[in-house]
Amino acid sequence: MKTFRHLALAATLLFASVLPATAAAAVPAALSEADRADIARIETYLNGLTTMESRFMQFSKDGVAQGRILLDRPGHMRIEYAAPVPVLMVASSRLLMYHDTELKQTTFLPVSETPAALLIDDPIALSGDVTITAFERAPKAFRVTLVQTDAPDSGSVTLMFEDAPLRLAKWRIIDAQGTEVEVALLEPRFGVAFEDADELFSTVDPNANIQ
Repeated sequence: MKTFRHLALAATLLFASVLPATAAAAVPAALSEADRADIARIETYLNGLTTMESRFMQFSKDGVAQGRILLDRPGHMRIEYAAPVPVLMVASSRLLMYHDTELKQTTFLPVSETPAALLIDDPIALSGDVTITAFERAPKAFRVTLVQTDAPDSGSVTLMFEDAPLRLAKWRIIDAQGTEVEVALLEPRFGVAFEDADELFSTVDPNANIQ
């Protein structure tokens, strides 16, 4: 359980890692005109997402975890890990809450320092603050690897898409220490309505309700 708790935290706090005093410059991928056209199509797709609900499986060298992810763009995301992982993460606008339900400990971070920004920003741009370091294509699939432009040594995020039709399918996070975590979406549903959105995406510390 401690391992999964650590991995859940690592997967969220990627860009909050302690960086070397002198970070190397980000090296952008050499992109063809076809690559740039597909990246523009991916940006359009990501910015067109409104809501999503999906189960997920998380894979790492230490094992497998699972849970549920909710997306309400712009600005909101909720990640619930299933037992035995005692972790709940909620992003709302500029703040991300990481809550350990077992230890009853809560941590807050700016969304901009986490990979969550890649999915909930408005607009989403795969340039500027992030740099594309690799773009790979396969039959009916794309993989886009990104780093923070001003801190490339902090790790990378690879977004994986199915194509025809275009759909976000997976992402892989590698942190500054080389820890790798891959998350696969299972049976995602798009355009869903969240009747209790205010509660689902609240970043009020759950410990505040403990008497």
